[in-house]
Amino acid sequence: MKCWSGADCKPPLPVELRHATKVYPGNVRALHDVTLRVEEGDRACLLGPNGAGKTTVIRLLNGALAPTRGEVLLFGEPSGSAGFLGAKRRSGVVPQAPGMYEDLTAAEYLELVRRLYGRGDLSSIAEPFGLTPFLHRRLAQLSGGFQRRVTLAAALLAEPDLLLLDEPTAGLDPIAARDTHEFLRRMMESRTTLLCTHNLAEAEALCNSVIILRAGKVLLHEKIDALRRRFPRRVFLAARQGPDALATQILRMGRAIGTDQQGVWITVTEPELELPALLRELLISGLDVYESHVVEPSLEGMFLELMQEADQ
Repeated sequence: MKCWSGADCKPPLPVELRHATKVYPGNVRALHDVTLRVEEGDRACLLGPNGAGKTTVIRLLNGALAPTRGEVLLFGEPSGSAGFLGAKRRSGVVPQAPGMYEDLTAAEYLELVRRLYGRGDLSSIAEPFGLTPFLHRRLAQLSGGFQRRVTLAAALLAEPDLLLLDEPTAGLDPIAARDTHEFLRRMMESRTTLLCTHNLAEAEALCNSVIILRAGKVLLHEKIDALRRRFPRRVFLAARQGPDALATQILRMGRAIGTDQQGVWITVTEPELELPALLRELLISGLDVYESHVVEPSLEGMFLELMQEADQ
């Protein structure tokens, strides 16, 4: 990238799609006019129902597919250009269904990846992933969880600036999935990441922004914290006089409620403004509120509501 004196020069984005469309044989349109940008240091999750185009985005970015129309860029280099291969070397990819040479040992497979990238230290990557005792076992002899560890280690071997992760915990048992989450959290700390997943709890724990695809189009691209501010919060309240007395008083104040055996649930838009006034009114009415806490909307809840609105 050339910068002239006085010009506002910014480094190229790690990931960018410009009006990208992908049509498969049989006129199957997987993506339609998709424009999205992932900033440096961002940890973005790519969400959407089956068939939304998530895996197609990952495959466009890793060079496995070419767009029918539009542009796909890694670090400013368009796919199909001479510079795209060099840009790919700055990325680590964990595909949804990794093709592994099962007759190779884990060490042989990682060495093959190291040679393809031209850099990387096998000894330094095996230990953090707990692979050292298994390096000389054939991949076919490893469990699904350990095969996924090998795939993650291979993605990190060349110390990439960008991670492209497509369903990295798909098919793993709960223990293997938990361990993989820890590896992912470690991997993503200092790297730009695009994580494609159906696991919304995983996405919420690991990512700071969300891209939602629906029918091959971008429905939303936003920071998760900013998205939360658009949704109401639920507040739990409990009083010494019991949930019935508390519910009666809150209803008198004109608020809709939900109740359980322990207390009352209400919905607020701005808890930092609404709660102090509400608690003062309850105190004046003679109720001793001993517990109140705000429950932030979950990514799963927000996703389902957004999809429901889009389907209407």
